Amino acid sequence: MAAQAEATRFGWLTPDVLSIVAGALIAAVAPLDRLDYVARGLTASALADAAPSAQVLLVTASPEALREGLCERSLPGLLERGRARGALLIPPADAFCGGAASRAGAASATSAAGAAPVVRMPPELLRLSAGDVVGFFPLAAGERAPELGALGVSAAPWVLKKAPQSVPAVSLRDLADGQVPASALEGRVAVVAVGAGGVAPQAVATSALPPARGVAAVLGGLLDGGRRASAPAWVPALFVLLAGGLVWIARRRYGSLVATAALFLGVFALAAGQGVLAARAEASLIALPSALFGLAVAFAGVMIVRGLVVQRSVDRAAELIHRAALFRMQGVHTLPDEEFWPRVARLAEQAHPADLVLVAELPAGSWHLRFWNDRQGGGESLVAERRNDVRRPPYSSEQGVPAIRLSRRFLTKQDMPAVVVPLIAFGEIEGYVFFCGPVAEQTFSREPERAEHVGRELALLLRRKRLARTAQGGAGEARGGRSPEDDLVEGARVALDDLQLFGSLLRSAPVGLLYADAFGDVRFVAPEFAKWLRARDVTVPAESASAALPPGSLTLGDVLGATSASDAAVSLSSVMASDDGIELSVSAPEPAVLSVRPLRRESDGSSWIAGYVAALIPVQQAAPVSDNVRPLAVRDAADPLCAFQLGDVVADAVASAARATGRAVRLEPIRGATHALGHRGELGQVLEAFLTDVAGRGLPGHGPVVSVREAPQGVQLSILDVGFGLGLPESALQRVLTAPGSAPAGLEPLGRLILAVEDSHGHAELKTNDGWGITLTVTLLRAHPRAFVSANEGGKPAAQQNVIAIGRAGPK
Repeated sequence: MAAQAEATRFGWLTPDVLSIVAGALIAAVAPLDRLDYVARGLTASALADAAPSAQVLLVTASPEALREGLCERSLPGLLERGRARGALLIPPADAFCGGAASRAGAASATSAAGAAPVVRMPPELLRLSAGDVVGFFPLAAGERAPELGALGVSAAPWVLKKAPQSVPAVSLRDLADGQVPASALEGRVAVVAVGAGGVAPQAVATSALPPARGVAAVLGGLLDGGRRASAPAWVPALFVLLAGGLVWIARRRYGSLVATAALFLGVFALAAGQGVLAARAEASLIALPSALFGLAVAFAGVMIVRGLVVQRSVDRAAELIHRAALFRMQGVHTLPDEEFWPRVARLAEQAHPADLVLVAELPAGSWHLRFWNDRQGGGESLVAERRNDVRRPPYSSEQGVPAIRLSRRFLTKQDMPAVVVPLIAFGEIEGYVFFCGPVAEQTFSREPERAEHVGRELALLLRRKRLARTAQGGAGEARGGRSPEDDLVEGARVALDDLQLFGSLLRSAPVGLLYADAFGDVRFVAPEFAKWLRARDVTVPAESASAALPPGSLTLGDVLGATSASDAAVSLSSVMASDDGIELSVSAPEPAVLSVRPLRRESDGSSWIAGYVAALIPVQQAAPVSDNVRPLAVRDAADPLCAFQLGDVVADAVASAARATGRAVRLEPIRGATHALGHRGELGQVLEAFLTDVAGRGLPGHGPVVSVREAPQGVQLSILDVGFGLGLPESALQRVLTAPGSAPAGLEPLGRLILAVEDSHGHAELKTNDGWGITLTVTLLRAHPRAFVSANEGGKPAAQQNVIAIGRAGPK
């Protein structure tokens, strides 16, 4: 028990935490002494003060002036007249001003008033870093120590010096000739150095020989309070602890990428903090290289230790993923062609009635098809067209454009028609599907949109397979072969997809569950659902040991076929065409509602059906309504039949549709008063919903064009380019006019608009404009409202309803 308590007490001392502590100790010890010294000097130089110095004046003398004895003759007098603090002679200028320095030193020792000291600067006084003066070493005991101290020169390892251009500089000859007043030396230390002669006054400072400019800059910064020293050892150690902890938290919660970003954030904070501290505090220069080295040790320890833990977890997960390989339902590209293409044929047969279904593969970089069939084991022998070139009929039109068409000489049986459906995804042909037989011909003539829905979904399925295999092959070729890690990543991705899919299943269907994969094969069925299917004489196989049904043992088409005797009434295509799915009422053995919906996945701007989920929901029969109870007409009380201006309703609907979709909806100038009779509220709502639907589906630049005018037969509303927005031919739209209450999937807004028009005693019609789109024309009864006049608060007559303002409306 004591050992267990001891282990629990020190359980937080994990290897990654110990690496952070080791990094903090390295930052405190600062083993990189030479690099730390250079870094401190660079920091002090980088923070140079650009404000003009009021403590130092750089005085330059040309070699000619020094040889003439100008410095020795004029410097003592200039210092006395200018009341300077003193002069610091920078070698080799001290050799020409030595006499003046000696006399000034003697005078300073004997004169009661005291003269300004003139001191030679010893070279060993300067502290250099990267070839630049950064401070002064401690003063050695000697005769010049008091004079140097009088000039303000004291021990300072690093100094925030003045910028060289901020130190005032003058020529000794200009001072001696009176061109610069001697008062410029008042209260300053004159740094006397050798400089080039005959230069412009603004270039005097740059003409001084090194190290005079550095000495003047450092002395100016020192006299202005720029003395700096090393920071305490605990400062970098504390920073490494905090930054290492941030990296540790980021690595555990968000991964390696965020941890690396946290490291760079710590480095930036260290550099920025060094600059802020050095500018404000004296003991503030951090051992920056040692601190960075300690942070790198902490980061490496966290990443390596955590990586070893992750690798151990990955090894454990590999076995679990391998055992779960039987449940892989999303790995479409992992199926071999001999299994994939027959399953595609089975899916097409469930979605579109036909006597025979063929699917054709278009290999990459080829124009010739390869046929597959689920029943005969292959489809090449059934095709009479031997060229199989997609650029020729019947695969394309005479102009070479692939389109859905009916062919009667495609198969070896000349009397069997075939509906040729190209599978096009994002403008690229992925393959073809052929629905053969009289049943397929009748279904295509009656419901041409069904073949289009099936073709679109099959094309997306084939495209997903092709892109996944291309990416997998390219990655394997770049790596020189597939490694076990690649298999692990692929298995983890597939397992994650399956978990997300089954999560959607559980959320979507709380009772009577059934799941079918992307091919329409039922893979999981709940006991309640299996009981209902057996009552409908549908053979349900026994579950396997893995609780999953084998592919092909039960299809979703069999389940839908059990709900009705007519295959045309309920089919898989109706489920494909609706994102919300379909709901079917069943009565035996008990009243229930069968809800079937597709499970869609989205990626790279496209969506495809990844599976299907069905739920069998029992319903309770409602109590019979008494014969003497009649429902109230709620709409007549809330939205009565009245006269209104159709132009105002249309303008509001167009503006709302444009705002909702973000696309242009054109409204032509309204012609006439456009007084109509109808239910204004209902017409406005359904018109706005219809325009939003059409504008949202249309291509950019092909939005609907709306116009309102008065015609001899009544007030007409015309909407041009309906076909572009809905993407359907006129034959499909005409069905909505006949039965607007049972509009096909995707045309519900149009059906509701037609019902509202008919409720307002109007009528609607569709016209084809010779290839320029389809126009929906709505005609309402013309109304003649009565004119009335009423007085407002000001006594003036109110506006009349039958008076229309001409021109631009003024501000309200």
